[in-house]
Amino acid sequence: MADIEYKGSCVCGQTAYVAFDLSDVSFCHCQQCRKMTGHYMAACQAQRDKITISGEIKWHYTHEGSRHGFCENCGAHMFWQNDTRPTISVTAGSLDDSKGLGVRHHVFIEEKSCYYEINANEPQFEGYGNSKTKRGE
Repeated sequence: MADIEYKGSCVCGQTAYVAFDLSDVSFCHCQQCRKMTGHYMAACQAQRDKITISGEIKWHYTHEGSRHGFCENCGAHMFWQNDTRPTISVTAGSLDDSKGLGVRHHVFIEEKSCYYEINANEPQFEGYGNSKTKRGE
């Protein structure tokens, strides 16, 4: 089976990436992601050995072990990673084409803002998606 290739870039085109076998889109509703992005975070994970990044990234640690990556030139928010995990997340909006991707889940739903709703048919978790507490169960 062939790896599925996804490409993405920032607004100015100076920073780009090629990633293989992205996960479906995860939506994080935590306060930190909402403040960082202006809404909630929509991102797909790739194994670190399955992504190649070109261009200069400015990394900003939001708390110990957790950092966000931005294009050094235009400031586009493109990446998130936890230093202890073998994955890196790419923002779904930075993808050139998201064909084949669906919704994986919504996490930190207890922190979501009140001005929007989450589709009740999509998996929802209090905390990380690997937590045992799932809304509706």
